[in-house]
Amino acid sequence: MTKIRRYTIPSAAVLAVAAGVGLATAPAQAAMVAYNGCASTSFCTLTELLAGGSITVDEDGNGTIEKTFDNWMNYEFTKSPMANPVADPLDNIQVSATGTYIPGVSGSATLNYTIVGGINLAPPSGNANWTAGISFEFDVTSAGYVPMTRQIDAITGASVTGPTTGTLSNVAFNGATLMGSNASATPSNPETDTMSFAPTNTLAIMNNLSLLARRTTAIPGTASVTTFSQTFTQAVIPEPGTVVGLLVVGGLGLAMKRKQQG
Repeated sequence: MTKIRRYTIPSAAVLAVAAGVGLATAPAQAAMVAYNGCASTSFCTLTELLAGGSITVDEDGNGTIEKTFDNWMNYEFTKSPMANPVADPLDNIQVSATGTYIPGVSGSATLNYTIVGGINLAPPSGNANWTAGISFEFDVTSAGYVPMTRQIDAITGASVTGPTTGTLSNVAFNGATLMGSNASATPSNPETDTMSFAPTNTLAIMNNLSLLARRTTAIPGTASVTTFSQTFTQAVIPEPGTVVGLLVVGGLGLAMKRKQQG
């Protein structure tokens, strides 16, 4: 399937014509992911990415790369107090990717972060607030025909416990926050934050993951995280060979054909 760089996004009327005559768009295509400069064929470690590695996603598996994640930099680990025994998780962070592409309907690429062993905070006694966090940056480049329009940050594996009043234990990934006295986030029930923006082919991402575990003398508190993710979605692009694409290229081709026959 050959993509076209000059395109028209279909109007609601065009989509309605396709739906009205019972036609369907092409099915979702299988994505192909490459981990460049990384030892594994199924993920990169964050250490490898910071050393110059990159991840590319061919969302429809046709040999053309739709998303590139590169220029990883400026990693930092923080914790408080220093008595907090949690270690820098850098060497235990794995980054994998997935992609989806339904021509003329939707498309996206997702980065999935796994912290092997997790980051786990559990102040042992007294009244205490323990914190830990990591931050890092990278660039996302999307092919010219699939400009990005949305970023979805998600906490997909985390839990918090602690007192029900005052400052609550929490895990935050950018704008997504899990907070409470007994709360959890899972892949089927994540905490998410969505940012929409004008179509763009490049993004500079600044990520911040933070944890706070608060306890009192009477009530223990914990904060843990093992997985989080980022999804970058793109503008809907009709492609040649799909019903929507044919209607757009033909200028409401079905309507024109009927008019000619009439």
